[in-house]
Amino acid sequence: MKILVNREERQVETSAVNKLSDILAQVNATLPQGHLVTNINLNGKNLNKNWTETGDKTYILEADSLAFEVSEAAVVAVEILKETKEFLIDLLVVFDGIAKDFRVKDDTEANAKFVRGIDSLQDFLKALGDATALLGKPLETIIVDDVLFSQYINELVTILDSVIRTQNQKDWVRLADVIEYEMMPALKKIGLLYAILDI
Repeated sequence: MKILVNREERQVETSAVNKLSDILAQVNATLPQGHLVTNINLNGKNLNKNWTETGDKTYILEADSLAFEVSEAAVVAVEILKETKEFLIDLLVVFDGIAKDFRVKDDTEANAKFVRGIDSLQDFLKALGDATALLGKPLETIIVDDVLFSQYINELVTILDSVIRTQNQKDWVRLADVIEYEMMPALKKIGLLYAILDI
């Protein structure tokens, strides 16, 4: 089996059939401090980014070729933070549109957009937490205006609970108000993080 790490051949223990997760663990053990695998290519084809979840189900044969791309964690974190900053701007536009839709359009269409928006918001918060952890600055340790940043996250989560309750009550005008006047300002507070981190 041919294994490359940043285009350099690497020797790892293999058998006739191997789990990707086992090979990945061996490669990770050889990486310098503060580096991580950012991409895996199997026989010339990029694998999905969820290889950590599917690694136990992905089998590698002796005839296969694996190429790992490795980067410094801090570089990856900054790139993720730049992407999440842009994504936050898009989220604010999306939720502004959702609030307007609940006021003037069919609630079925607005609810479908709302569900997609909440899913995107959850992805955003996870990426934000992962990126700051990669930087060595977990959200729980960052202070903004003498307040732990995690309190901003907790405030948003509390508002999201209120948003979900209001949605379940089918009070569309109230839902639009909560989104526009409570949730969006809480999201804007989360944007303060980027100035603190110089992103």
